[in-house]
Amino acid sequence: MMLTFLLACSAHHAITGQVTDRNGEPIERANVALSPGGVEIVTDDSGKFIIDYLRDDEGTRVKLARRTDYAIEFFKVGYHPAKSEFYFKKGELVLDAVTLTEDTIKVDNSNVDIDPNKYPDRAQDAGGSYEGE
Repeated sequence: MMLTFLLACSAHHAITGQVTDRNGEPIERANVALSPGGVEIVTDDSGKFIIDYLRDDEGTRVKLARRTDYAIEFFKVGYHPAKSEFYFKKGELVLDAVTLTEDTIKVDNSNVDIDPNKYPDRAQDAGGSYEGE
């Protein structure tokens, strides 16, 4: 029985990998898009993904094309996207871990004078109420 399982795994054609942040922590629910092939999936809770099929023009699953150049793109809100290209022959291809870096926010100086002494009529209760209203 174990031999049957091993033989089945050896015939498996797939592209696998993992998406992490710059600290090496897995990024779950990152989008992974493969082209050509029309496949877009999300990573699991350990940042891992497996692509073992493509989509044809009608959206039906088809076998992963062998001896093909592919491009794979990784993206998640709050991170810079990453893209990689590779040649897939056959079997299981394990891609190097992909590291997404967080988006940065640029803060510019403002010419607005925000001196609180210039606004003496400010009420403490301005804005929303946090007492259950």
